[in-house]
Amino acid sequence: MNAMSEAEPVPVLGKLRYVANGHIPQASPHNLHLPALAEFGDERLLPLHSIRPIPTISDLRGRTNHAQLETHGFTAIHHPTPLHAPPHNLQSFKDPQLLKQHLMPDLVEMMKQLTGCKTVVTDAFLLRSAIWTEKDSLATHGEDAAEAPELETSFPQFIGFNPVYGGASPASKIHLDFTPNGARSHIRNYHPGTSEAAADIIRHEDSLLAAGKDLKDNYKDCGGPRWALYSIWRPLKTVKRDPLAVIDLRTFTEKDCVPIDIQYPNLGTGTNDTHIEEGLLARYSESHKWCWIDNQTSEEVLVLRFFDSDAEGNGFATSGGGTFHSSVELPGTEDEAARESLEIRCLCIW
Repeated sequence: MNAMSEAEPVPVLGKLRYVANGHIPQASPHNLHLPALAEFGDERLLPLHSIRPIPTISDLRGRTNHAQLETHGFTAIHHPTPLHAPPHNLQSFKDPQLLKQHLMPDLVEMMKQLTGCKTVVTDAFLLRSAIWTEKDSLATHGEDAAEAPELETSFPQFIGFNPVYGGASPASKIHLDFTPNGARSHIRNYHPGTSEAAADIIRHEDSLLAAGKDLKDNYKDCGGPRWALYSIWRPLKTVKRDPLAVIDLRTFTEKDCVPIDIQYPNLGTGTNDTHIEEGLLARYSESHKWCWIDNQTSEEVLVLRFFDSDAEGNGFATSGGGTFHSSVELPGTEDEAARESLEIRCLCIW
């Protein structure tokens, strides 16, 4: 075999949007929205490194050359679900009852096997099925508690499933959903179902804070359970445009991170109150390595780590062990149909 055939395939180039050096971005006034596109003034065509072939969970640990949650901040696995078998079809992934009946139990077992955690709490399903717009259906989710349908008040949340407003659009801005402070705001304020599931975590953290102790340095040994937030992302059909790409955690540093406030509705409380969950945007560095699954299918799933309490105390004070990600514009795909994807967000507790 010659050297050319052994080398990594030539990467595809995709458009990615960073915050320009020296620019201080302004937060969006809309619920569940990143800052406006104009705040991301550093647009670049960058190489996307394929992480194929994609292993199953049982093969993952032995694949030392494949992205792993602990080292890369994300992984990818081949994992068909019960909804991939007849009589189900693509529309089944848009049916909240089928998702609760079939996908939630499958997700729980998958994440336990993948992470070794004891408890998996699904707090949101997020459907994206629209072409990008500056303000999309996310802004309307839970906006008016008096008029909100059950899917916007119950637990887990179903975001992008309202038939009036439709699915959300791709998030084409480089971001990490939570800083450590943002993750802690999430488990306390996102929905009563989340805070109830995280009650033991919150109790231990509040005890440390009351004693004037730093959570980053003291939580791991305080007797509270390790906890983490994850996103499980899969397309509903083979991706032809706006794929999801992820930065290898090992290739960015704290100086690349830009904190940003993201406004969230206080879901499930019967009020129109909102709260802030701090996230991160990114400035460009030539060290960043962007990874993707080219032509990703619905049986291939990306698992992204948003926060891990162990990682926070192990050198990741700013990112909490999470990693940046973004949908990517591929030149020449502008006429393709809208990407359809389903993201499941969960809290894992050890």
